[in-house]
Amino acid sequence: MKRASLLAIILTTSFTVISQNKDFNSIVKIGGFISTDASLTTRQTVEARDEVLLILAPQPIKLDSEGNDINDTPSFNFSTLSTRINAKITGPDAFGAKTMAFIEGDFLGINTDTKYSFRLRHAFIKLDWEKTQLLVGQYWHPTFITECFPGNVTFGAGVPFNPLGRNPQFKFTYQVGKVALSFTQLTNGHFTNKGVLDSQINALIPELHLQAQYKTPHFVGGAGVGHKILRPEIVTANDYVTKERIHSNTAFAYAKFTTAPFTYKVYSIFGQNNDNLVMMGGYAAIDKVYTQDQITKGIVEYTPYNTLSGWLDIHTNGSQIIAGVFAGYSENLGASKKVDINSYTGRWGNVKDMMRVSPRLVFVSGKTSIGTEIEYSLVNYNKGDSNGQTNEEITGYDSYGKVTSYEAADNVKLLLNFTYYF
Repeated sequence: MKRASLLAIILTTSFTVISQNKDFNSIVKIGGFISTDASLTTRQTVEARDEVLLILAPQPIKLDSEGNDINDTPSFNFSTLSTRINAKITGPDAFGAKTMAFIEGDFLGINTDTKYSFRLRHAFIKLDWEKTQLLVGQYWHPTFITECFPGNVTFGAGVPFNPLGRNPQFKFTYQVGKVALSFTQLTNGHFTNKGVLDSQINALIPELHLQAQYKTPHFVGGAGVGHKILRPEIVTANDYVTKERIHSNTAFAYAKFTTAPFTYKVYSIFGQNNDNLVMMGGYAAIDKVYTQDQITKGIVEYTPYNTLSGWLDIHTNGSQIIAGVFAGYSENLGASKKVDINSYTGRWGNVKDMMRVSPRLVFVSGKTSIGTEIEYSLVNYNKGDSNGQTNEEITGYDSYGKVTSYEAADNVKLLLNFTYYF
């Protein structure tokens, strides 16, 4: 972590010194922002960095020996972790294409243990011909649409209702009139699926995505599909090699309408194993009659859970005052085959559904913005009945992993943000 922080200081200092050179300024453009959040929550929450910054959901109800809800405890914090710096480089043509490169980092680290450390966000090169484009490097996951994502004040762009991930990839785009067709191959990078860290790499085949986007000055719309393969383990607990894999599919669609007074955005995604995108999703072992050889070797077969998410975002188009509201919903649809509930690997397999509504107000002056937001979130967590008569009543799950008995936990987050862009 010390080396990463030192590197960040050296890079920042170097950019500052070199940027005084006029030739450098014509080739390299430095950008980014400094951001500070003041956050108050009414309940303990599931967070990505334990900073009351990237809140994903309220914690479930957890009672002490006297029946008091332990998680019914508020919290407050200041945070500047989302501050970032980037550089865009334009160079000479190569292979008959215009070229550019982009690199960006922030101080969130890749997990809670590395927060405050410099983290690579984007690092890619782009070759741009008239109708075709090739992007190679780390960039947004294809399901994150840069032309259509929530405008929340809170950090995270609508996660976990909107996908969030940046991945090493090869992306090829072909422009046909107002339609852009793209094909992307990618690997997890540091946005990994739950379970074994190299489960996607060991599957050998990169994640594949196809997308079509139609774009005019006042409308952007598109749809895409993706396929991912995971190999949860290469050796069983009984010390036998296993080649079992999980095939997962994703389909999504989106639209953005811009009028003089308002901008409307809508997004929906049906997915499997999208927990690497900080969304609901995962997999479990299939509950079936296994052969004696499979039992001896400890080999199991897997199936993904199905999830559905969607959101709506509306905001005004003022230059000095912007008002908006975001609403998101996600649901666990369970697996397509009977599963062993105890083998679930992923995010929120114990949740029936979750929702969020967050109105916001942003004041803009020059390169400075002051934003405030009220965020209400509710999650329906599994709650079995120990006095039930059937296994489903006792566990709160049906045989396909869907939550059938539940109780709600909710949270209110109050946010004040100051950001200076440069």
